Amino acid sequence: MNQEQSSVSRKRILIRCDGSPPIGFGHLVRCLALADELRDQHGCEVSFGMLQGPTGVEQVQENGYLVYQPHLDSSGLLDEDRWLQELVSEVATQVLVLDVQTNLAVGAIRQIQEKGVLIVTIDDPSNRRLVADMAFYPPAPQVEKLDWTGFTGKRFVGWDWVLLRPQFAEAARRNIPEAKDSLSEPHGADQQLTLLITMGGSDPAGLTLMALEAIEKIDGNFRVLVAIGRGFMHESALTDWLAKAKRSYEIRRDVTDMASLMVKANLAIASFGVTAYELAAMGVPALYVCLTEDHAQAARALEAERVAISMGHYQKTKPADLSRVLSRAIRGEYSTKMCGQTTRCIDGLAVKRIASLLS
Repeated sequence: MNQEQSSVSRKRILIRCDGSPPIGFGHLVRCLALADELRDQHGCEVSFGMLQGPTGVEQVQENGYLVYQPHLDSSGLLDEDRWLQELVSEVATQVLVLDVQTNLAVGAIRQIQEKGVLIVTIDDPSNRRLVADMAFYPPAPQVEKLDWTGFTGKRFVGWDWVLLRPQFAEAARRNIPEAKDSLSEPHGADQQLTLLITMGGSDPAGLTLMALEAIEKIDGNFRVLVAIGRGFMHESALTDWLAKAKRSYEIRRDVTDMASLMVKANLAIASFGVTAYELAAMGVPALYVCLTEDHAQAARALEAERVAISMGHYQKTKPADLSRVLSRAIRGEYSTKMCGQTTRCIDGLAVKRIASLLS
């Protein structure tokens, strides 16, 4: 096959997603993982349609993808529906992957679909899911509570469809079979526990600082790793807080290989979202603090698998509450609740499964 024929036969896939400090980067990270698999393993031609930047756009471009952004008129207003419809036609899209939280209309998606474009939604609770040809979800309780009347596509629900970067599947295979038992025994002065704080790429609600306040109230010999994403929004407050802290903290910034950092941890405090699923894949028990009530509901599925304890919505959680639960977890009091067989839960191979279906 010559180069021209190869180019013509490559499936053209457009991914519509966003990533920025106010909304976080979890959706973008998982879409990049899918894009890499589609491009590198299936030879697809993948591009991105994005509204927000520049941080998220730069991240996509650094991975070698073409990013399309709208040109706003003098009023600064945007008709997202029309923009996406025109973009799909412009790049001759065959598959449209949607992982968005905007008000993109069902009618606009239906019109795109009527032109022969395969519509794929990722963890979408909106009515856009009803016109999707394929809809993918983790086994969150609210998925089954949604009204699926009129849906004629294929629905994929379960741990097998949780999109993660390949590094987590690879690291889990290397490390989990030989990993130390995280919480089955209390940790004392002669057995130092490593605690990881990871609140996503931007931490819009300042949950890192909440976790640090909780840790300061706890005595004991344990190591604390703090992962700070590239879009972290509270740098000044963190600097001021660390200057007054009584405990020593190891700050890791813009970590590209989170799996290697997670494998060092016995326990984590995390914002619920993609990070929570990454920790579960790595076999790290965790305490979740949730940004939304929807996240609090979804966290119950991982609680049921005995991989975590959810503190619920962050506005209903005080540092003292987190400190109390964390202290008991460090002492091993929650080992029966937080030491499930996580490798049976999330294997990290969803990116391969989904890419095979789309290509």
